[in-house]
Amino acid sequence: MDYWLIPFHYEYMIKAIWVCALIGGVCGLLSAFVTLKGWSLMGDALSHAVVPGVVIAYILGLPFALGSFVSGLMAAGAMTVIKTKTKLREDAVLGIVFTTFFALGLLLISLYPSRVDLKSIVFGNVLAISDGDIAQVVLISGLSLFVLALKWRDLLLFCFDAQQARAMGMNVRILHALLLTLLSATAVAALMTVGALLVVAMLITPGATAYLLTNRFSHMMGISALLGVVTSAVGAYASYYANGSTGGCIVTLQTIVFLVCLVFAPQHGILAQRRRERKEARS
Repeated sequence: MDYWLIPFHYEYMIKAIWVCALIGGVCGLLSAFVTLKGWSLMGDALSHAVVPGVVIAYILGLPFALGSFVSGLMAAGAMTVIKTKTKLREDAVLGIVFTTFFALGLLLISLYPSRVDLKSIVFGNVLAISDGDIAQVVLISGLSLFVLALKWRDLLLFCFDAQQARAMGMNVRILHALLLTLLSATAVAALMTVGALLVVAMLITPGATAYLLTNRFSHMMGISALLGVVTSAVGAYASYYANGSTGGCIVTLQTIVFLVCLVFAPQHGILAQRRRERKEARS
């Protein structure tokens, strides 16, 4: 038993576990909306688009959260402008914008190699997270949870049917901007835990897993958030014994849970679908 409690003897591991659990929970909640809206590529775009903002913030000595948040909002604004002013498909717009921002970030890193740690930005480094960064993560997570608690029903209707939301008098543009802002802020908070490359997995996998397990969105949010918290905490804990990337452990664990649910989910799993097909064939 003492062997399995070793990680809790180190302050940096305790910090890593609870910070990852917090970020995992917020990502899990947003993941439900991303899955319902079909914005998987949007999460990918924003997670990459924050990189130049982080680099500029490091160079200027500003909080990384400020730079990355502004960069994320600029990317979201650029996507919106290009989408409304051209006839390009949304996936093409997303691909152009997020690769451009990510390339700009890599260029800045190459120009200031001594001042910016590429590995910590791309892959995350939650084990070395500072108290200042933790405060920023807690603040961003708290604000995101507060907004979701107030607006989750409006965001639900917007994600499910934007036309119906508009017909009911809701300002769809504000809801669109609000969801983009929440995604940008959460991508910033998750940057230190799993890095820019794996943020998208935390914003998609929990929601996709919960989608397989329930038909009610309120339950989907709860399951997705719970999966985010548990897999993130366990992944951070397991990274001590694996002596590997914390983000890699978290995302790998989330993927394993998804695959298990994909096969064994009682309603939408592969085995359940085959059972229904056999029953229909017999009847």
